[in-house]
Amino acid sequence: MENVELGKEWGLFDKVVVVAGGGGAQNGIGRATALLYAKLGAQTVILDINKEAAEETARLINSFTEEAAAVWQVDITDEDAVGRAVKEIEAKYHRVDVWAQIVGGHAGSTLIEDTPLTVWRANIELNLTGAFICSRAILPVMKRQRRGKIVLLSSMAGRGLGYTTSADYPASKAGIVTFARQLAFEAGPFNINVNAIAPGPTHEPNPEKDGKDVRLSMAPLGRLARPEDQARAIVFLSSSWAEMITGMTLDVDGGLYISNMDYTTYLVKHSCPVN
Repeated sequence: MENVELGKEWGLFDKVVVVAGGGGAQNGIGRATALLYAKLGAQTVILDINKEAAEETARLINSFTEEAAAVWQVDITDEDAVGRAVKEIEAKYHRVDVWAQIVGGHAGSTLIEDTPLTVWRANIELNLTGAFICSRAILPVMKRQRRGKIVLLSSMAGRGLGYTTSADYPASKAGIVTFARQLAFEAGPFNINVNAIAPGPTHEPNPEKDGKDVRLSMAPLGRLARPEDQARAIVFLSSSWAEMITGMTLDVDGGLYISNMDYTTYLVKHSCPVN
């Protein structure tokens, strides 16, 4: 199996890893994450409301590993459904070493005064309350084990503004940053690490689409993120190499968070020649 030695070095080989949102329907991050864990030799469990997407991820995993990926169809905003799934997973595997919460989304872009309350509530429920429900369900399992890793999904929008979304999205994703910090404080004495990533725009390379995205010109690294970039950050934060990292949110955006202008404008403002 590919990357097994790295999985052993990172302490992920044979670990039981749950990827909530592992179907990867939104932007491919969940699927890329589940695939990477499996390549490192983890026993991968996929939770997703979209059963077909989850089963496709499992099919891809099963094509290269002898350890079959398991699928649970779960709405992560349904407290009872999440609770049942966690109990069933613990009964099957007897432990949960990693919980990666790769779930999120928004319903478009409107000004605050034009955003219906139903949309606000639905997106807060998905992006923030879902993380609360799942974390609260898995925490007792990890406390009994006295070990575990939880990785949550924030966003570059949660660090600043939702340029292409309504206010509910950055509000919910900013909430993840603080929630991860507080959860890390409460869970730390039980040897549980809690962190988050804040992805920038993420999708498979598309020259036509990327060329029209003004954010590309402001990215110091000169490209937008791919699902695999986010997956690597998530896996790192759940590895033994990140044992002393907790309560942090890692920006995975090619430098967009630190940039407010394109490089040519930057040179002009600093009286430098433009090549």
